[in-house]
Amino acid sequence: MARVYFDSVAVSVTRDDLRSFFTRAGEVRAVFLVTDKLSGQSRGFGCVEMATVDEAEYAYNSLKNLSIKGGKIRIHSSVARKVGK
Repeated sequence: MARVYFDSVAVSVTRDDLRSFFTRAGEVRAVFLVTDKLSGQSRGFGCVEMATVDEAEYAYNSLKNLSIKGGKIRIHSSVARKVGK
């Protein structure tokens, strides 16, 4: 598996929104969206686990200039890497 890190998403963006957004690039294994411990509100950043490194790289290249729920998402290329075995 490979992770793609993102930030700058609107607080209204949910894990389901992110899963749907990243599914355009391949199989999404998990979505991690950091939330505030007290309020439960999104902090606007996290990561997505893609099934393969190739899909993670494709997610970066194909989704980095797109918007989600009207706001630009910032995807980081230098951190798409293998996770686990």
